[in-house]
Amino acid sequence: MHLVTAFLLSVATTAGGAQQMPQSMHADEKIKQSVVDVYGEPKTRAEVRADLALWKRAGMGKFSRGHPDTFSPKYKAAYAEYVRLRSGPEYQQEVQRQLAK
Repeated sequence: MHLVTAFLLSVATTAGGAQQMPQSMHADEKIKQSVVDVYGEPKTRAEVRADLALWKRAGMGKFSRGHPDTFSPKYKAAYAEYVRLRSGPEYQQEVQRQLAK
């Protein structure tokens, strides 16, 4: 998270030119909040690994190379299964399994 904050600070100060970043403790909090607004809350390693495991379990891995036909029935079925797994209790179960590793 510190790396993202540092990057955003450097971009804001060099790209802004005439605009100066407020030099206060509040500036850091504003940047962190803007990152959360854009990307959502940061994910833990277990959450990312659980998401990837469900992606693979749904069969999405076979579509990850090249330019998949996202309109094909096979792709749509695999993606629907991934969304179902990611939205259901399977996600939290997989997160717990990843934490136990």
